[in-house]
Amino acid sequence: MKGAIFDFNGTLFWDTAFHDLAFDIFLEKHELKLSDEEKRVKIHGQTNRDIMQSIFGSQLSEKDIQDFSQDKELIYRNLCVNDLEFAPGAEDLFNYLQATGIPFTIATSAGIENVSFYFENMKLDRWFNLDKVVYNDGTLQGKPHPDIFLAAARKLELPPNETVIFEDSVAGILSAKNAGAGKIYIVNSYGENYSRFHYEIITNFNEVDRNLFN
Repeated sequence: MKGAIFDFNGTLFWDTAFHDLAFDIFLEKHELKLSDEEKRVKIHGQTNRDIMQSIFGSQLSEKDIQDFSQDKELIYRNLCVNDLEFAPGAEDLFNYLQATGIPFTIATSAGIENVSFYFENMKLDRWFNLDKVVYNDGTLQGKPHPDIFLAAARKLELPPNETVIFEDSVAGILSAKNAGAGKIYIVNSYGENYSRFHYEIITNFNEVDRNLFN
């Protein structure tokens, strides 16, 4: 493997509970509620556009999608701003990849507002170049389509089959598979059922085999 691509939410930053709570607060304003299973299917790993259309219907106007998304993400940022910690072992892996000259980047369904928030508050520029980060800019199909990881591989100037992709959501794992990733690590950050997959599951990035990159 010659490069690494990281999903962010639920993978590098274990924030699923914050997102779920933010959606609970947001939906309560609209007198709606989702079960945990509905959140898993409709929310986890998805873009806000797909989420809002799934919840409110495809007839939503562009303005409604943007307004609802910004409202929910502001709630989310306010909830997690004091708990911004990387997943166990993530910084060690970043330092290893950086020291050995292995290119790596982030591919996330989050929008630029959240990506900027992470860069500022988690000091992502210690390891990542914002120009090489792929985020939801409205031009890419959401997961499980492969677009986001194909775009990230292009940013690294590598074919997808020479990259390791780290993911936590079912939609994201399918996206990585559809992109033709050379190896997929499942990051089990919130107890998802991964029985349908046969990829290696980790709960700490120190479990990643560094020899993959030799």
